[in-house]
Amino acid sequence: MADNDNPDTNMDKVDKKVLKLAALLDATMRFHVEEFDLDEMEINYIQTWLRKERDPLLVTILATTTGDRDPKKEDEGSSTEK
Repeated sequence: MADNDNPDTNMDKVDKKVLKLAALLDATMRFHVEEFDLDEMEINYIQTWLRKERDPLLVTILATTTGDRDPKKEDEGSSTEK
């Protein structure tokens, strides 16, 4: 019997809850970052902070704010690096 078949050890429901929360936070950040109207100096400040930050959540927030965590940019970057 595989671990996933045992209802006492199957954590699929927990996985789904965590991923649902992550998706909610991601969608909320991406929606609200559109309200940021940052000038070049402010973006540079946030990018500097991003390079020094160790907290994973703050890194995600800072990267989303600067556009460094934009899936569209990541797709474009991977196609030009080839």
